[in-house]
Amino acid sequence: MGAILMHSEDILDYYKQAYEELKLILDLSFDQITIADGNGIFTKVSKSCEPYFGVTENGLIGCNAFELEKNGVFDTSVTAEVIRKGEKVTLIQKTGANRTLMVTGIPMFDEEGQIIKIINISKDITENQMLGQELKDIQSQLQWFQKELNKRQAIYDSKVNYKSVSMNKIMELILHICDLDATVLLLGETGVGKGYIAKVIHESSIRKNEPFVPINCGAIPENLLESELFGYESGAFTGATKGGKKGLFEIAGKGTIFLDEIGDMPMNLQVKLLHVLDDKKVLRLGGEKPIKVEGRLIAATNKDLKKLIQEGKFREDLYYRLNVVPINIPPLRERKVDIPALVKMFLDNYNNEHGTHKTISEGGYNILIDYNYPGNIRELENIIERLVITTLGDIVEDIQVAEIIEPTKEINYNSDEIVPLKQSVEELERRILISAFEKYKTTRKVAEALDIDQSTVVKKAKRLKIKYS
Repeated sequence: MGAILMHSEDILDYYKQAYEELKLILDLSFDQITIADGNGIFTKVSKSCEPYFGVTENGLIGCNAFELEKNGVFDTSVTAEVIRKGEKVTLIQKTGANRTLMVTGIPMFDEEGQIIKIINISKDITENQMLGQELKDIQSQLQWFQKELNKRQAIYDSKVNYKSVSMNKIMELILHICDLDATVLLLGETGVGKGYIAKVIHESSIRKNEPFVPINCGAIPENLLESELFGYESGAFTGATKGGKKGLFEIAGKGTIFLDEIGDMPMNLQVKLLHVLDDKKVLRLGGEKPIKVEGRLIAATNKDLKKLIQEGKFREDLYYRLNVVPINIPPLRERKVDIPALVKMFLDNYNNEHGTHKTISEGGYNILIDYNYPGNIRELENIIERLVITTLGDIVEDIQVAEIIEPTKEINYNSDEIVPLKQSVEELERRILISAFEKYKTTRKVAEALDIDQSTVVKKAKRLKIKYS
C-alpha cells in the first residue's frame, strides 16, 4: 500500500516538475505563448504576454477568449477564430496595449476530432509595421517630389525664359494649379504670351499626354464657331459632312481646350459655353443626346471683361465661371529684366533655323532693353527674326537695331523745316552706302560704283556704323 502511495506521489511530483518546466519555457520565450482549452478559456500564459496584451498573467488565466475579444483586449482573438473555423489560423492582431502581433493558433484534437487545446504563438511586429508605414510615407514623399520635378522639368523643357519676380510668381502658381480641374483665365495685352503660358500649363499637368486643342474665338465667323466648338450631326445644316463631326470639346477628350480671345465670343455662344462648363456635357448641332466632356478649359483675352459686361457684350455669369484662377501676365515693358533671356532664346532659335551665327552688340542690347514694346514678346521675337535675316555680318550693331525698332524719319528736303547740314549729309551718305552694300556686297565694288577710294568706303562705313560682309 505504501509503495502504491509513493508511486502516486512520484507521479504528482513528475507533473509538478513538468508544469514548472513548461512554465519556465513559456516565461523565457521571447514570443508570447498562450494555451487555451477547447472552450477558449486560457489555462497557461507566458509572462511575456503582459506588456503586449495590457493584461496581467493572472488576469488572463481563466478568462474566455470570446469575452476578451468583446472587451477589446484583442481586436480579433486567434483562439476564438480557431474554434470558429476548426483549423489552424494565422492573423494580424491589434491588442489593448496598442501593439500589433502576428499570431498563429494551433488546435489539438481528441480521438473524436473535438478541439481540446489551442496553443497560440504570437510575435510582436509593431516595429515592423511602423517601419512599413515609414517606408510607405517615404515612397509617398518620393512620388510627390517626382511629380513636382516632372512639373518643373516641363516648364524647363518649354524654355520659358524669365528673371522677373512677377513671372516667377506666375510659374509658381502654374505649378500649384496645373493638375487641378479648375478653369484658368489668362489676362494680358496682345503679344504677352498667353497662348504660350496655356501650353505650359497643359504640358506641366497630368493631362500632358492628352490633346491640347487651341481655337481663336475672334478669328472664326460666328456661324462656323458654334459647329467648331460643339460639333454637329449629319444633316444638321446644308453642307454638313455625312456622319457628322466632332467638336473641339470632344476632340480635346481628357486634355485641354484653349479658347483664345474669349472676349470676342458672340453672346449666344456664351450661353452655350456656360451650360457646357456647368453640366460637363456638350450637345452637337442637330443632336439630341448630350456628350460628356472631361477636358480642362483655359480661356484668354486681351480685353477688359468687366467693361464688356457693363456694355452688355459679355455675360457676367460666364465671367465668374471662367475667372476661377485668373492669371494676369504683365506686359514686357513692366518686366524688362526678362528681355535679355528672351533675346537670347529668340536669337538662338533663328540662328538655328537660318544657319546663321548672329550676335548682338552691347549697344544693340541696350536699345532692345530700353524699348517699350507695344507689341510685347511677339514684337520682340519679330524684331530678332528681322535682325537675323536682314543684317549683314555676324555682329548686329546698335544702329541696325535702331533702324528696325524706330526707323529714321525721311528727310524732306522740300519742307520749310531747317535740318542741320551735317545731319543731312550723314543721313544721305548712310543711305547711299547701305544701298550700295546691299547691291555690291564688297568695299571694292562699292568704291568702284561710287567712284571713291576703297579706303574712304571703309572709313565712312566704320564712322556710320554700317556692317558689311
